[in-house]
Amino acid sequence: MIEGHDILCFAPGPWDDIWRNRHYIMTRLARANRVLYVEPWAYLHPTLRQLRRGQIRLVDMHGPRLWQAGTNLQVFQPPLWAPRADRFPLSVTTRAIYMASLRRVLKRLRFRKPILWLFLPDMEVFVGQFDEKLVIYHIVDEYAGYAGVSEAWRPVLQRMEQQLARRADLVFVTSPTLYERKRALNEMTYLVPNAVDYDTFTAAAGGEALPPADMITVPSPIAGYVGAINDKLDLALLGRIAHRCEQRHDSQGRGWSLVLVGPITITDDEGQRALEDLRSQPHVHFLGRINVQDVPQHVAACDLCLLPYRINEWTQNIDSLKLYEYLACGKPVVATDLPAAQRFSALVRIATNEEEFLASMDAALKEDSPELRAKRREVAAQHTWEHRVAALSAAIEDHLSGQRSHAGKVTLEGEA
Repeated sequence: MIEGHDILCFAPGPWDDIWRNRHYIMTRLARANRVLYVEPWAYLHPTLRQLRRGQIRLVDMHGPRLWQAGTNLQVFQPPLWAPRADRFPLSVTTRAIYMASLRRVLKRLRFRKPILWLFLPDMEVFVGQFDEKLVIYHIVDEYAGYAGVSEAWRPVLQRMEQQLARRADLVFVTSPTLYERKRALNEMTYLVPNAVDYDTFTAAAGGEALPPADMITVPSPIAGYVGAINDKLDLALLGRIAHRCEQRHDSQGRGWSLVLVGPITITDDEGQRALEDLRSQPHVHFLGRINVQDVPQHVAACDLCLLPYRINEWTQNIDSLKLYEYLACGKPVVATDLPAAQRFSALVRIATNEEEFLASMDAALKEDSPELRAKRREVAAQHTWEHRVAALSAAIEDHLSGQRSHAGKVTLEGEA
């Protein structure tokens, strides 16, 4: 792993958000480097709405805030009293305040020639601002495919991404489909998929511990989804499955319980209607947001794990972190027909419609065995964050040393 560097990471979400690959990567890099995790710069109108609703207190408007999330890992929250604005002259003023506050923090921490690690297309504005030794653009999604991206905004987003990718020294992508789409933008593009905190998840599944308190009374068998409940999910499909699960029973006469664990951010009307339908069903349980340390126990408490995503441009380019977590717990998995699931088709049952999904749930539970659970854990063991950070570090070290022989190398250890 790289050592002795200062890493300036501009993240697309707050540190206390649901954990994603950036959290796992930065915590591991911080073992031998110093990391400053910069939270997103809040926009003006959402900040004002949150203030009016009491979601932000006046005391929170002081700042900026700097706090320690771990050894060698600091988190910077930009000043909320100077949110991001789009119109001149306010935009110039708030940007100047933002940059000045960040530079003061960097000076206080004595950061020198950092590695600049960027996650979103609009972060090109930071390139060249910090005397950085290296610029990394880390692509985890097809951002232009996000729900809510308008047809007018889509080409703008694509142009921004092209510009940033071409200016970056290294581009990391998380899925094979993203690799095929993005490698033409920069010859130094590396495929480094997501992974799992293997020891933590296998430990949760290996003991005789009781289920989490919020799952103790949920009847078995439990089909669970643990992760962000957002526009990626095919909630309409889940609703139809849930209605039929009430009448379906296993060999012991038990009906399925559906458990969904995670924060809810549904933006479209169809998704909201499907969400309300699911909420109305007594055998469907929404447990809400949980702490990151509680995720392994919730996965371990499921008899079967689900990956019920819609099929669209967004989901066809993902590499699902939770799939690795499910496998590390040894759980049978049923997924919609995603490229991310197809990569593990020897271990994951893939369904293309409602009938196949229901049949796959029943079959996966029936065929589950200690041998299959061991095989799933064995495959997950080849996809640890330690493996991934080693691959990222190798690419960084090669570039810093002037060696470019591994450009475009695909890192896919342990594919099933």
